[in-house]
Amino acid sequence: AVEPAENGRVSSATMANRSTMRFGCMVWSAGLAPIKFVEGSSLEKGKGGRIVVDEYLRAADRVFALGDCAASREDPLPPTANAAEQQGAYLAKCFNNTYYKAGADGVMPAKPDPVVPSAMPFAWLEPLDNLWDARSEFRYVERGKMASMGMWGGVADLTKSEITPVGGTLTGVTAFASWRGAYLSKQVSVQ
Repeated sequence: AVEPAENGRVSSATMANRSTMRFGCMVWSAGLAPIKFVEGSSLEKGKGGRIVVDEYLRAADRVFALGDCAASREDPLPPTANAAEQQGAYLAKCFNNTYYKAGADGVMPAKPDPVVPSAMPFAWLEPLDNLWDARSEFRYVERGKMASMGMWGGVADLTKSEITPVGGTLTGVTAFASWRGAYLSKQVSVQ
């Protein structure tokens, strides 16, 4: 169970073994399906056992959820790396721009300052994020969908992509090379 802060600064989570973990900010990273931590939490769950979040990715006071374990009631996103990456970037901006201010008095702002969505998949394209309006609510930007279909095979559907000037689909080696290039680029950092 996750309990709201009593003194305005520290919340606590009670684990299955009855131990208590106190926290000011909890970040949980998990895999492909709801795990026991999510299943056993007192947070509201929606379809598929995913934690229900509001438009700011809040599940409760001072508790945020993103990725596969979270879904909005009105418009659940697919449990993909693409959605989780954008949600993580949104929350990072919110914590860096707004939520850090809660440290002084412990009161979280009702909503974060407006931020532009992290639409672009690569850091060197981030200036193009400013093509979208800044807003307080999380906004998912459809980049397209890609999947590997075995060695040297793949599919890519860019027909609904909001970031490519030309939509369309790719298959075979071209789609595989696009998929592999995109995912390998996420594994390497020059910083």
